[in-house]
Amino acid sequence: MMSAPPSYSKLPPPQYLQSPSVCCITLNEGDKLRLIGVPNELVPHIRAGIMRSWGKIQREQNYSGAHEFKMVGNPWYGYGDDHVPARRLVVEVVKTMAMQGWNLVQSADVSKKELDKDSLFFETVDPNSIVGTDLMQVDMFSISFGSRDKLRVIDPPSPDIVGVVRQAIKGQWTSGREEEIKGVSMFKLNGYPWYPHAEETVYSRMMLSQVLANLRALGYKLYTSVDISAGNSDGNDAESWIFRRVGNAWS
Repeated sequence: MMSAPPSYSKLPPPQYLQSPSVCCITLNEGDKLRLIGVPNELVPHIRAGIMRSWGKIQREQNYSGAHEFKMVGNPWYGYGDDHVPARRLVVEVVKTMAMQGWNLVQSADVSKKELDKDSLFFETVDPNSIVGTDLMQVDMFSISFGSRDKLRVIDPPSPDIVGVVRQAIKGQWTSGREEEIKGVSMFKLNGYPWYPHAEETVYSRMMLSQVLANLRALGYKLYTSVDISAGNSDGNDAESWIFRRVGNAWS
């Protein structure tokens, strides 16, 4: 039997027969990442993930009990050259949590503040359902929707992934230019699928449905859709998709 969940208030905690532990990671302002209820022993792993994917950390501090990283630059205004590194940063954080036995429950917009971003909620994996090797074999990658007509496949573990995405685009949409740069396959689509009009509202969803189906056939499911960047009026504020290979630690 697992222990009761921790209490986040001064009131007596409710009684549960068994429950996983739950924590939260938030994306704040343009450059901050806060670990809320995340065990202290995970902080060095998150720090290393930030350094691998984004780069330098400007400072760290305790923010009302949360461990806060303030990064150099502004990943949450991740446009232009920062678009891909910002997505890599979020994938690295989510992957690091998974490898430490914490699966994502949900990404959610729980704030009505201007330029808000999602909060990521995690829970512990049932230790009876996995072995150590399951946690080390966490394959993830992301798909982002840039501007009004770009789709990027970022760091796919297999070239087959790009192939089935290409197949979905050609089958359900009019494909445009394609290029590959440093682990990123970018499709510039004809028309404006992320700012659709008339019949395009149907065709763009058919294309994305086909992308999901094709990737599922390869053993990958959508792990989460997360709002990484602060919104604006230019149609750039589309969520990014993170995919994960199905396995014993997550299905």
